[in-house]
Amino acid sequence: MADTHVQLAGSRRPLPHNAIRVRDVDPHAIVDVTVTLKGPDLPAPEQMPDKALSREEIVQRFGVPAETVRKVEDVLRGYGLQVVEVKQGGRSIRVRGTASAMIAAFKPELGIYHVPGQGQIRARHGVLMVPGEIADVVEGVFGLDQRQMAKRHAQAAALVRTLVPLTPADLVKRYHFPDGDGADRTIAIAEFGQNIGNGQVLPPAYLPSDVSLFCKRQGLPVPVVRIESVGLSPLSEQQFRAEIQELPKDLQDLLFVQTAETMMDIEIVAGLCPKADIGVYFATWGESGWINLLDEVTSGKGPVPVALSISYGLAEEATDWSHGAMASINQRLQIAAMQGVTVCVSSGDDGSGCNQPGKRCHVAFPTSSPYVLSVGGTMLVTHADGKSEEVAWWEAPGERTQQGGGSTGGGVSVLNPRPPWQNVSVASLNPGAANGRVVPDVAALAGPPLYDLLLDGHALPDGGTSAAAPLWAALVARIDAALPAGKRQRFLAPLLYKGDVGRAGFSDVVSGQNTSRPSPGKGYTAKAGFDAVTGWGVPNGQGLLAALAAV
Repeated sequence: MADTHVQLAGSRRPLPHNAIRVRDVDPHAIVDVTVTLKGPDLPAPEQMPDKALSREEIVQRFGVPAETVRKVEDVLRGYGLQVVEVKQGGRSIRVRGTASAMIAAFKPELGIYHVPGQGQIRARHGVLMVPGEIADVVEGVFGLDQRQMAKRHAQAAALVRTLVPLTPADLVKRYHFPDGDGADRTIAIAEFGQNIGNGQVLPPAYLPSDVSLFCKRQGLPVPVVRIESVGLSPLSEQQFRAEIQELPKDLQDLLFVQTAETMMDIEIVAGLCPKADIGVYFATWGESGWINLLDEVTSGKGPVPVALSISYGLAEEATDWSHGAMASINQRLQIAAMQGVTVCVSSGDDGSGCNQPGKRCHVAFPTSSPYVLSVGGTMLVTHADGKSEEVAWWEAPGERTQQGGGSTGGGVSVLNPRPPWQNVSVASLNPGAANGRVVPDVAALAGPPLYDLLLDGHALPDGGTSAAAPLWAALVARIDAALPAGKRQRFLAPLLYKGDVGRAGFSDVVSGQNTSRPSPGKGYTAKAGFDAVTGWGVPNGQGLLAALAAV
C-alpha cells in the first residue's frame, strides 16, 4: 500500500489545557473512531424543506454513494481496521482497531496525558492525515482523543434555597401549556458520561424508582422510558447505590451530580408529558460521542422524535473544539431539523462570558447552531409590593462557582452567521464582530425558585438552563400534538420569527441582564421585544399553539 497521506482540513487541535504527558499510547490498545464522509451538499438555511423528510428520503437525497462507502471501507481495512457500523447513508462509519493501526491510518500525534479534572486520558495535538485514496471524501476522524467536549448547563447548587420549587402543574399553569400528556409523541434526551482517567468513563445512573415516585407524588401516570446506549450504558439503581458508597469522594460527588442532572431531564419531561415515548440516549463525552449520539437519534432504530433536549455545550472559541467536529455536528443537527425535529439546546449557565477568560463575550456551541432552538433562562423575583416578576436569570457573579451563582447564556455567535430567518436587530458587544446567530431564541425558568425534583427518593430542587431545555422539549411535543396534521413535525425555531409568532406566543421578559464577572465584565440586557438574554421571552403555550397553526 502506497504511504501517501493528505492533511485533513479542520482537524487541528492543541493539547488540553495544562495537559502533562505521562507516556506513549499502548500500541495494542483498542481504539474506536467515527469517520465522517462528505455527501451531497445540504441545503442552505433559506432552502430548507417546508415539510419533514423521512429517514429514507434523507438517505436518498443526501447519502454517500455506496461505491464511495465501499472504497473507504476497503482502504481502512487495508490498515487493519474493522468496520463496525455505517450510519446516515454512509455519512458516518464507525471503525475499531489497535492504536498502532490508527496511527498508521491517520498519523495522529497521540499520547497519554494527565488532564486536570479528567485524569489520564488519550489525547492528540496537531493535524490528522488521511490516506490519499480517500482524502477527497473523508470529512473528519473523531474518537482518537478522549478529552471532555461538553460542559453540563446545570445550576451551581451550593447556596441554601428557601423558596418553594415549582411542580409540573405550576409550570403548566405559568406557561399556559396546551392540554395534553404527550401521547403518541417521542421526546429524546441526550446524556453523556465523563472520562475519569485510564480509559474509564463514569456514566450517570438511571433510577426508574425515582421516576415512579416522582410521578406518583405529582398524581401522574408513569411514562415509558426507553434507554438507548450509544457506546455507553447508564448505571443501574443497584450499581448507583454501591458506587456512591465505594468510589473515592471526588468520584462519588461526580456520580451524584451526573445522576441528579440526568434524572432532572427525565423528571421534567415525565412531569409534563407522562404519556410520551421518552428515549434517553447515553454517549461518551468526546467529539465522537456527540456525532454518534446525533446519528443514533436521526438514523437509529428508535422513532424519530418531535424534540430532542440537549443540556450540554462548550464555548464556541474553546480550544478543545476542532473545526471539523463543529462542522460535522452542525450537519447532523441540520439533518435533524430536516426531519422536523426541534433540538432544544440550553444556552449555558455562565452568562456573557461562557466561562472564557478575557474581555470578549462568548456563546456556547451547539446552542449557537442555526439548526437548534436555543433556550435561555429566567428566575422569579418578588418586589416590595409583593408582586412577582419573571426576569432574566442572574445570580452573582453571573457564572457558576463553588459558592453558587450563574446566569443565562446569550449573545452573538462568531461561528455561525445569522440565518436569514432570524430577522432581528441585535449587535455583538465585541468590537468588529460579524452579524452572527443570536442566542437564545426563547427562555424558561432556570433560577429560583427552581424545579420540584427527586433524587434517590429525596427532594432535590434543581435548575439551570439545563432544566429549561427539557421543559421546552415537552412543550414542543404538546403543541405538536394539538396542531392540525399539516402543521406537525416541523423545526420550530425559524417559525418563531415569522409574522407575529414571536410576540403572540410569548410573555416578554423585559428586566435583567447576563453580565458575568470578572470576565468579560459586560453583557447583554433584557428589553422589550427580542433580545440576546431571553430571546422572545417565556412561552405562552396556548398563544404559541394558535400562532403556529397560522404559519
